[in-house]
Amino acid sequence: MEKFMYVKNGKVVVDGTTLYENGSVLLRDGKIFAVYNQSYDLDIDCVVDAKGNYIIPGLIETHTHGIMGHDFNLCSNEDLKEVSEAHVKEGVTTFMASLVGESHERIIELLDQYEQADCHNLLGVHVEGPFLSPLYKGVMKEDSLVDPNMDKFKEYLSHCSKIKSMTIAPELDRALDIIQYGNEQGIVMNVGHSNASPQIVLKAQEAGAKGITHLYNAMAQHLHREPGVVTGAIISDLYCELIVDGFHIHEDVVKATYKAIGKDRLVMICDANPCKGLPDGEYEFSGKNVLIVDGKARVKETGRIAGSTITLNKACLNMKNWCGCSMNDIVQMACVNPATMYQLNKGMIKVGYDGDLVIVNEEMDILAVINNQELKINHLGNC
Repeated sequence: MEKFMYVKNGKVVVDGTTLYENGSVLLRDGKIFAVYNQSYDLDIDCVVDAKGNYIIPGLIETHTHGIMGHDFNLCSNEDLKEVSEAHVKEGVTTFMASLVGESHERIIELLDQYEQADCHNLLGVHVEGPFLSPLYKGVMKEDSLVDPNMDKFKEYLSHCSKIKSMTIAPELDRALDIIQYGNEQGIVMNVGHSNASPQIVLKAQEAGAKGITHLYNAMAQHLHREPGVVTGAIISDLYCELIVDGFHIHEDVVKATYKAIGKDRLVMICDANPCKGLPDGEYEFSGKNVLIVDGKARVKETGRIAGSTITLNKACLNMKNWCGCSMNDIVQMACVNPATMYQLNKGMIKVGYDGDLVIVNEEMDILAVINNQELKINHLGNC
């Protein structure tokens, strides 16, 4: 029997440009069946009244290392259900499992594990390394970093069909060959943890790279006499991940980036460490002791930033407040762009797309979430 759900009386943010001020959305068997620029009284079992709030696509998180103490390098596939439910609470209905560098043998073990993963909200695996620059390793384990090796890369792909992206430093020997091969295999290849010049970034784009991993963080900067990866990102056509927590990147730099690069190439991410959602304290991440104070995570011994603890809906609110973004702009950066980048049938409220919907107010508070044909969160008191 077909299952219908109807969401009405809301501002339907269709994509990055279109908004219906008093619209509604009809879902059938988890897919978007119809989108209306008005609301109707339909005889359907589950009707959600948005009460004038925004109806947006489910947020898509393409770079995170865990949540609520679950580390993607350590957690079991059984833990992914809790990980998924925790993300839904911040409006994220699709997420990527990002893996930090490990030994080759351990990476293979993890890839074998994720090949067996069964979690409907898991987009896939992001392999962050091990072909990264030691100069910009961030919190990566230095002994896990190795020179690009095509045989090892092909072995990764042979063990796990769920690999969707890789971060690589394109200035390293043979990195461009791996970028080209990965792109040919349908893997989204991202430039990051890199000391590349702008010209090498552009060569990476020519080879098939699609994006820049956490722009500004762990890469050569935009210096007027020594331009680096950031400069390359600005002059390229690559998508650029952005962590908008006010800690990784200064608020004014976020504003400048929005003005220079624009909503059509920015991808909102959290790059969260596994302690996201836990109280301040001392934890372990990527083999290091991490101190979280006032929600800010640093390596205890060095003071280096160790991932964020922000939620994606809060990052979207920061973007709205700092840059004056409209809700359409937010949907472009947090839904449309990542969906386009990874060729997903998500990220827009259009007929035939997956029916992941989130209802939010102006403050990006999560009022309701429809995901996998279920009303997962409902603070509106209906249906």
